[in-house]
Amino acid sequence: MKHTFLLTLSSFVAITLFTGCTSQVASPTLSSSDKEEECLSLDKKLIKVDQFLEVVNSNSAFHLDEAATAIPTPHITDSNNKPRMLKDGNKKRADLLEERQKLGCEPIQE
Repeated sequence: MKHTFLLTLSSFVAITLFTGCTSQVASPTLSSSDKEEECLSLDKKLIKVDQFLEVVNSNSAFHLDEAATAIPTPHITDSNNKPRMLKDGNKKRADLLEERQKLGCEPIQE
């Protein structure tokens, strides 16, 4: 019984080592046109988030309920509380910038 177990275990280890299994999944590479489209899409989302943050910053907490209905805020926040809206907007902006950096998009010129 021990002999069979050791033989099976050593075979499994040998096969794992010989096949080069590293448990890392190969990430699909994007073509240059796909990468450019993805970067443009992220830029459009960043513009919407920046516009949202500008509106939230420029309005008082009293008028934010009206402003929130006037500007589209999907995927940014569901709140009408000014500090929460700013926090969610800044978090979304940071996430988009991080995703741009991972894709290797050109830096944003301000």
